[in-house]
Amino acid sequence: MSITEVAKLAGFSHATVSRVLNGRAGVSDEAEAAVRKAMRELGYNPSGRRPGPKPKDRAGLRNGTIALLMMRTDAMLVRAPVTAAVLHGVEKALADADVNLIVGQVQDESRLPPTVASERVDGLLLHGFLPPRQMIEQLANTPSVWLMSPRDTAGYFGNRVSPDNEAIGRLAAEYLIQQGHTHIAYLYCDPGHQGFEARKEAFVHTANLHGVQCDVIEQGRPATQDTVHATPERFIPVIDKLLNLSKRPTGVFVPRDRATVIAHRLLEQRGIDLSHDIELISCDNDPVLSGLNPLPATIDINPELIGREAVALLLREINSGNGHSLRQRILVEPRLIRPEEHPSFVPELKVRPGLSHAHP
Repeated sequence: MSITEVAKLAGFSHATVSRVLNGRAGVSDEAEAAVRKAMRELGYNPSGRRPGPKPKDRAGLRNGTIALLMMRTDAMLVRAPVTAAVLHGVEKALADADVNLIVGQVQDESRLPPTVASERVDGLLLHGFLPPRQMIEQLANTPSVWLMSPRDTAGYFGNRVSPDNEAIGRLAAEYLIQQGHTHIAYLYCDPGHQGFEARKEAFVHTANLHGVQCDVIEQGRPATQDTVHATPERFIPVIDKLLNLSKRPTGVFVPRDRATVIAHRLLEQRGIDLSHDIELISCDNDPVLSGLNPLPATIDINPELIGREAVALLLREINSGNGHSLRQRILVEPRLIRPEEHPSFVPELKVRPGLSHAHP
């Protein structure tokens, strides 16, 4: 049992659960009651550490505590299942190493959680966007690993573990090409997402290598760098652009499962037969796809492995005693999930007669 499951059942963020568990201020009575109720229902008992000698992978830890900071990003797990899976991997890896975890949300750019500000943590796991320069100066002295971030932008510090976004784009294009599509498209939703640009470029590059026509249909960029979640209202212009092309693509990549659900519904509302006219491929391997018919292929980015690899990398840096001289970037390989490999696949849908561009 983990705080990931407690947070999901209670309907609050990791940070709220962490504050309740650590007796910190800033939690409403309603939130605390919901967290305590979820803990009781799940039989979650956070107390007690394993007795015995200090494990090898804790040898360099002075405080025995790692902080996970959500940097101006949404930590509501019901709206971010991939993030929830990453954090679940983090939590399990730290539990295996007998290391404490505290979680904090940094929304105010001028303030860090007191435990982090006073340097009473051994290392940092970071998720979200780069903080302002003053905060970077505070954080850069602590070993750190960014989760789910390319971090190629100016000001980057620390290590990073992320999905291989280029491989995701390549896998999506290759799947559609193997299905017999000669005209494909990338629906560029959520342009604030840190990895979507790399997915788009790899998708287009792969199409060009195979001599396949490729369109990029973009959603307007948000006014801020924060990720804008796909909504039907924001996605309507993207779908309309797709359908108004003089030559319509027959294979389409939507790089997020929750956006794929919206695209699927909007296309059906406009009379598009998704068994014959357009084939979709998605990304995230989110259970939300299970209600779609036909079920699209998707790409599993292995989020729990990303969390585990981040913890392993952070502990190696803490124990190495080499400071930040071993800066590393780890890319986790994605995996294609074909419709027939999905748990909710219905065998009767395996053969889709009339899909003229598919191989027999």
